[in-house]
Amino acid sequence: MEKSSVKKGLPAFIGVAAVWMGTHFGPGVASGTQLNVYYVQYGIPGICVTLVAMGLLAFALYCSMEFSRIYKTYDYQSWVEKIFGFKWFVILFDISFLVTILTALGGSLNAVATLLVNFTGLNYWIGVGIVIVCSMLLCAYGAELVRNASSYMMFIVVGILAVIIILLGIFGDGDLAGSIANQKTNLPNVNWGKALWSAVIYASFQSTVVANIASVADGLEDRKASKKAAITGFIANAALLIVLSLALLSYTNVYAITKEPLPFYSLLERLGFNWLTGVYILIVFIAVLSTVVGFAFAGVARFSKYYRSKRQGAKHSLADAIFVGLMLLACAFASRFGIVALVSTGYRILGYLNLPIIILPAIILGGRKISKKYLKENHITAPGVDLS
Repeated sequence: MEKSSVKKGLPAFIGVAAVWMGTHFGPGVASGTQLNVYYVQYGIPGICVTLVAMGLLAFALYCSMEFSRIYKTYDYQSWVEKIFGFKWFVILFDISFLVTILTALGGSLNAVATLLVNFTGLNYWIGVGIVIVCSMLLCAYGAELVRNASSYMMFIVVGILAVIIILLGIFGDGDLAGSIANQKTNLPNVNWGKALWSAVIYASFQSTVVANIASVADGLEDRKASKKAAITGFIANAALLIVLSLALLSYTNVYAITKEPLPFYSLLERLGFNWLTGVYILIVFIAVLSTVVGFAFAGVARFSKYYRSKRQGAKHSLADAIFVGLMLLACAFASRFGIVALVSTGYRILGYLNLPIIILPAIILGGRKISKKYLKENHITAPGVDLS
């Protein structure tokens, strides 16, 4: 598990919430594709269930971070062993992370390459190649730069999306009232049951952030701080999801925005501000680089146990470079499935996979082991928990 950074000077609970947001608001949300697939296509029910998705995820993360804080499980391997009581379950976490890499990086590569194709006319594979070459160079020479920049990337992505939303409100031709009135005509999937299940799956595939959250849980001083982190993260993530999803929903009565692979880009084309489109593409490009490099280091951290030599004193630079190269090559080929397929099918598979290995165990097993009753009965020392 890679060690996520928490800003110095900020209360620990805000830092933990920022780690959650930083993982959530990357290229997938910046493109708008995730929002279309999991929320907007379901109309108003889809907008409402963003609260369910973030509420479920917030509760799972609360149980997870409090478990990590009490039992000092700040890496995913020790977290799994303490939650489940046996080591082999780690393999399932590795499979989940592998699926995450293929879908998240494949979708990110597709998004930025498609943006470059649409905006500059560049060949798709040249666009993918540019991202991979830049990523490899950063892995080799600029790792610290990326680590420092990635902690600010979420604020930049959210900032540019906020600018887009404001300009859409001033100069756009959205029709929220008409979109709501005609949602059953324009959106064939408007259904509370489907929307609710989509929210559960969304929370489930987002639950891989458990790894990042656990790695910074040592900064939380007591149970109140864990609750504050979960509540702060819930409010911030849910609010942004609702605002962005409503912006997309307001155009469903104007044109078939839910069929657009890159909906926010299509909105920028309607606005006609080339300078803003250029800035947006640059921000997405940088966000993708940050994501790719982050996953590269995380991939080495997780999977090096399978390919590194066990010989004492052996150097691993070449083996690590080959692994990263093969990983990016696999993601490049996966990107040809398209961001819509990767987000709708790949993330859905990940959601079903994570339900029994992350979400439910965090809530059921983790929730039980952090309960005051369990802590008292097993005489477990729990700093920051009033057991009186």
